[in-house]
Amino acid sequence: MELPPHLASVHDLVKDVAPLGLPDEEERMKVARSWVDLGLELHKSSGEVESAARRAWTANKGGDVTAFQASWEDEHGPGRRLEAGSKGALLTGLGTMAIVILRVVWKAYVTYVVAILAASLLASLAAGPASTVIRYTRVMGARRTLTQMRTKFRQQTALVVRDTLHRARMLAYAAAPVFAAPVFVSATNLRGLGTLRSNEEAQRLTEEVLRETPAGRAALAYAKDHGITVVYQGDSLEGALGGYTDALNVIALDYAGRTPEQLAEVFVHEVNHARTDGDPYPIGMDRDEYVKAAIEEEVDGEVKAHEMRMQLAAARGEPEDWSSDYGFAYKDAVGRENDQRQQQHLPPLSAEAERRVGDEAGREALREWARSAGYEEQFEQQWKRRYLRPVADAATPDW
Repeated sequence: MELPPHLASVHDLVKDVAPLGLPDEEERMKVARSWVDLGLELHKSSGEVESAARRAWTANKGGDVTAFQASWEDEHGPGRRLEAGSKGALLTGLGTMAIVILRVVWKAYVTYVVAILAASLLASLAAGPASTVIRYTRVMGARRTLTQMRTKFRQQTALVVRDTLHRARMLAYAAAPVFAAPVFVSATNLRGLGTLRSNEEAQRLTEEVLRETPAGRAALAYAKDHGITVVYQGDSLEGALGGYTDALNVIALDYAGRTPEQLAEVFVHEVNHARTDGDPYPIGMDRDEYVKAAIEEEVDGEVKAHEMRMQLAAARGEPEDWSSDYGFAYKDAVGRENDQRQQQHLPPLSAEAERRVGDEAGREALREWARSAGYEEQFEQQWKRRYLRPVADAATPDW
């Protein structure tokens, strides 16, 4: 839901006390419905599995069967966990729906107040010299009204989060072992990030390199403008050069044994992940579509890192550095194409054609690198756990 364009200028007078947030209610409602669907499916599966389990111990006897029954009926057994997962998913879906409804009502109320304010400001023009005082009084009155109502809406949202989504979160944690997957931020990410201590010298040197290039400066500005925390840690990311954690809005870089130039490339790559703002989103995508899109995001990040490296060489007056999967494939494809053209007595590729041929080959080489590095398997696992991903999003109403 968005404010009508003709009221936008009037809303500017009160937007600091009456922010509208993003017009994403439809997308949030889709996520809510996905959670409800998951809850209903788990409830159905729970009943079917419970029935099958009971048949197992009623139709069979023995020590193993007795042990199985005791484990199943334990308060932490699979049956209880499936039930908890069903309730958690349903509560998350219904709680998210409630927040979406509150957001829509709030935006409708803001639109109503702003429309009245616009009409009263127009009417005040007939008051002559007193119009300035009248306009000021009416704007301040609208601001007070919106401030009071916003407080009430935020209180209602807090109640939904506390009473519904918080309980859903606890249930989801209880159900997590059934899915053998993390619910919010993976334990590996949390362990790697540690206490978020950062090496200031590594940061200073890396940012000096980044500021030498347009791509680096743009990445630094994006991180600053979007409140991204960047930490430089030594040998703590289990072999990874770096990583961006969506739920924490954190970029972690492993500076151990790496030059500031190498870290700057990784920084640009990880900022590219941050720019996608949660896309690709696995809910609503089939597996192959999601895996392909996720790999393309990795490819884009590597290409942007390559572009920064070329800009850095140009800024320093150094030879261009093509020593990467992308660069090798790029130069090889252009060279082969020009050799063929020479044999056919054709002129060499134009600069634009070189970029097209080289970029296509370079990107295909990066896709092959991603597949060989196990990215397909990693993204398939993310897709299988897709219904767990929105839990953190559901608890952030973003007024």
